[in-house]
Amino acid sequence: MKYSSRLLLAMVLAVAVATGLFANGLNLNGTGAKATGMGGAFVGLANDVSAILWNPAGLAQLTKATFSLSADALLPSAKYALGSYSMETASKVYPAGMLGYAQPVSKNIVVGLGVYSLSGMGTDWQNTGLEAALVSPLPSAAFTPTLTPTKWESFIGSFTLAPTIAVKVSEKLYIGASFNINYGFFKMKQWGEAEMISMDPLIIVNMGQRELDIKGWGFGATVGVLVKPADWISLGATYRTESKMTMKGTMGIENINLLDLATESDTEMKVPSPMWLAGGIALKPVDKLTFTFDAQYTNWGKLEDLPLTFSDPYWAAALEGASLELYWKNRTQLRFGAEYDFGTFALRAGYYYDPAPSTDATMNILTPSFDFNSVDIGFGYKSGNFRLDALVQYLMGKDRAIADGTMPGTYQMNILVPAISLSFEF
Repeated sequence: MKYSSRLLLAMVLAVAVATGLFANGLNLNGTGAKATGMGGAFVGLANDVSAILWNPAGLAQLTKATFSLSADALLPSAKYALGSYSMETASKVYPAGMLGYAQPVSKNIVVGLGVYSLSGMGTDWQNTGLEAALVSPLPSAAFTPTLTPTKWESFIGSFTLAPTIAVKVSEKLYIGASFNINYGFFKMKQWGEAEMISMDPLIIVNMGQRELDIKGWGFGATVGVLVKPADWISLGATYRTESKMTMKGTMGIENINLLDLATESDTEMKVPSPMWLAGGIALKPVDKLTFTFDAQYTNWGKLEDLPLTFSDPYWAAALEGASLELYWKNRTQLRFGAEYDFGTFALRAGYYYDPAPSTDATMNILTPSFDFNSVDIGFGYKSGNFRLDALVQYLMGKDRAIADGTMPGTYQMNILVPAISLSFEF
């Protein structure tokens, strides 16, 4: 028996978003409290350890060994409605951050090592009967077993280990590169939908809770260049290659044994993390004031067909051809930032616009995708070799009303993100 499901496709979509530089849903698309405090417009400045992520060439600007620790807390608030039914997400914290070290090895060469969470997203819905709303007007008692609320949760993230080298070619030219070792994980719980197995008498199997737990590795590289034609201006460019990740783990479906199948199967998913290209400029019109501007492009169109495979031959036959044609669109983010440095104290502000790559056809509650407007306010404090940076970021998602697609309904989301970074020069 072939088992097909709209929500199975939604799950496949969510796996795709788990890896690489996927920059929507609950992803910050950056790290470092100074950089994100300037709206993530940091490619043309890149003058602290977070340059490992933004533009590795910038690491060559550091003249002392520097240790840095950054911590971000994502606090999402989301609502979903389908007809008269509505629900909200539970209050939950999703952590992110970076641990980095840079070491000058000569006058013109700096090496570094960074470990950072490139992606981090999740939702935990307070479900009081979404399944009944999805199958309306059928009554819950029409299903075997009777339809009851299940958990709708996702927890997605990826970490990157990035050994880096940067070279100061001259006072005006810096180059750098990182080798990226990516580790992604994905956990999701949702209703497994239903399967009709008989018309006379009518038997509709409630598949119950579905859980997916997979993780895996991928590899790529980042190269960057920084040019300083004069003291008041610098220009940067960064290219991050596509990283192909193979994620493995298990999928379980609570009541699939009613179809004479095992309740769990080993599962595999191959996902390309698309190419990322960014350019930026930093301007210093007066001594203490800096403005930054970035354009950051992601090759979302690379994501097309994403097959999900199962080691259990009976699962493979029942779910044959399970895949998703995403038809995502390439997107460009625009980012702006400013810093006024008083000496021991600095004030920062930033803004960026992050358009959703997904179409209405792929929108769902476990990997929500919005057009985000982000406003950032931060500060920095220096005392000797110690520096403290902090910010508050607020991402305002544009409401989406989906009439037809993977999961129709109306969607709302906003995200509050406090962050802090500590660094010390040796």
